[in-house]
Amino acid sequence: MNNHSHHAHSQSHPHSHERPAFDTQSVRWKDLVEYQRFETVRELCLPLPWLFAVYLCGQQAAGVAGWAHWGWLVALGIAVIYVFMLGLRVAHNAFHGTLGLTRSGDHWVMLVVSVMLLGSSHAINYTHMYHHKHCMQKGDVEGELANLPFWQALIKSPIYPIYIHVVAMRDAPLAEKRWIQAELAASLLVHGALLLWFESPISIFYGLLMLTANLSAPMVGIWAVHRQSEDSPVDARSCRSRVMNILTCGMFYHAEHHLFPAVPTCHLGELAKRIDATGVKFLGVMELE
Repeated sequence: MNNHSHHAHSQSHPHSHERPAFDTQSVRWKDLVEYQRFETVRELCLPLPWLFAVYLCGQQAAGVAGWAHWGWLVALGIAVIYVFMLGLRVAHNAFHGTLGLTRSGDHWVMLVVSVMLLGSSHAINYTHMYHHKHCMQKGDVEGELANLPFWQALIKSPIYPIYIHVVAMRDAPLAEKRWIQAELAASLLVHGALLLWFESPISIFYGLLMLTANLSAPMVGIWAVHRQSEDSPVDARSCRSRVMNILTCGMFYHAEHHLFPAVPTCHLGELAKRIDATGVKFLGVMELE
């Protein structure tokens, strides 16, 4: 088991006005870093039921016509969205070493998730870790999108995944670049083999829907959670809607994650309760301002 030495993180960078103060020492959080073995297994298995749902919905959609066909395609789309979201959750915990695995285990998990998500987890890992060290500052590739107005961000969002891969291949250390190359090659080989071997439209649907998820994710995963957060104690927003946090798999506890990156996603709900008890308020992801 490997508990990486992340620490509670306070944001401090130039703004035109004083940011509300928040003392991270006022919150008990270190007990939330520890993983139980069953939690590690559960986190790693999160995308698997949805992968099965993709297969099932694809098979059903191919075997019927009319409205039923379109209904199964919609169900297939929802299943792919959750493969993407939960795969990203697993990879994100691997970035921060919060899966309860060795660092080597984290790297291999990222590779497997890369194949599921049709991209490179290590490319995202490179820009994401920079984002945590220099949130919303110069050179923060991941945070750049959040500085744009809605329509500009929406237009730029589809090129962002490509942009992140280009930056990572240009700037990342050699070992990271090798992982990126291996992940992209594995994605092409696995999905190419599935398409050629099974000759199934499911592979095509999956690829197109996963591509759509990748291209639209920056609006939800970057812009929505970081936009206009100058009046918050941290350059990120959060969410207190129980329904929304279930639907988004806990990924909207973003302010909490930036303040305490060593806490795994499955414990962020409890962390949010402890932060709320201090009286501090974060801007909401769903708030319009």
